[in-house]
Amino acid sequence: MSEPRHPLPPHPDRNRLQSCGRSCLARTVHETCRIVGISVLMACVTGCLAGCVIPPSLSLDNQDAGVNSPPAILSITSDSQALPEPGPVVFDMGATAGDLSISLIDTDTQDQLYVRIFVDYNTPNRLDARARCQAPPSSNSNPARTATCKLNSLCVAEDLGVQRNMTVVVFDREPLPPGEGEPPFQAMPAGGLSTQRFYFLKCQPPQT
Repeated sequence: MSEPRHPLPPHPDRNRLQSCGRSCLARTVHETCRIVGISVLMACVTGCLAGCVIPPSLSLDNQDAGVNSPPAILSITSDSQALPEPGPVVFDMGATAGDLSISLIDTDTQDQLYVRIFVDYNTPNRLDARARCQAPPSSNSNPARTATCKLNSLCVAEDLGVQRNMTVVVFDREPLPPGEGEPPFQAMPAGGLSTQRFYFLKCQPPQT
C-alpha cells in the first residue's frame, strides 16, 4: 500500500524576511508613488477651484442707483369694481361717471407718475387724453402708489352706442406739449418710460 508523499516544508531559515528599504528599486517605487499622490492631490484641488461658482454680492451698496425703471400698473378699479381686461368697461357720460383708481408701483420712488386716459388715440387721429391725474413721489421710500382720475370728461355724446378703445398710460416723466415730440401727447423727455393697459369702452347716458 502506497502512502501519499508530501514535500517537506522548507526550512524557516530559507525564507527570512529581508529589508528592501535601501534597495534602488524600492526607492524608485516610493518616489514614484509620492509624485503620483501629489499630482492627484493638485488635480483635485484645481478641479474643486474650477468648479466653484462665487455668487455675486447681494449688498445694496453694489446696486446702480442711477438705473431708471419703468412704472407698473398693479390694478385699475372703478368706484364699484376692478376693471376686467380687456373689457368692455361701461362708464356714464358726465358727472355720474365716477373715478378711476390706478394702483401703481415704481422702484424709482422719487419719480412723479403721470396718468393719461386716451380714447381712440390712433383712430383716426392721435387725440389728447380725456382724463388725467398724478401720483406724487413716495414720502417713505415705498414703491407702491395710487392715482385717482376723475372720469367726468371721459365719454362724450358721440360715444353713446359706439364701442371705443380706451388706453390708460402711466408715464414717469411729464409728457411734452403737442408739437414737441412724437408720438403726440405721449412723447416724454429723454429717459422717460411708460406702461399702459388697453380696454374696450362703452359709454352710456348719465344715470339719475
